[in-house]
Amino acid sequence: MQKIKLMFEFMHGPIWPSDPFTGQPMTDIKLVDNDPDLKSWNTRCSELWEECYEFNSHGQACYFNEVTLANHKQELVDLLVNIKQQLAELNHGEFILEDQVTDYLNGGS
Repeated sequence: MQKIKLMFEFMHGPIWPSDPFTGQPMTDIKLVDNDPDLKSWNTRCSELWEECYEFNSHGQACYFNEVTLANHKQELVDLLVNIKQQLAELNHGEFILEDQVTDYLNGGS
């Protein structure tokens, strides 16, 4: 059984794996990879997450701005709800979902 991870990294949407430049999921599961809504939501999450990074800021080469994250949190949560619901609808036993972002956004580690 395949695994799809939801996680955040710079220049990536939460659906792993996906293309960092287009947001296109690359899971090798056609229903997932070809879904236009998933691509759109994945890309928007990536844009919001990238806005949290600042370079040569706060005395650091790369600084993650928690205030920016707090400002984007609700939109990220809403997008992730959409992504997870769509993945659940598309899943017919082909994959398991490993969500590494929801707890983080809700104050976990």
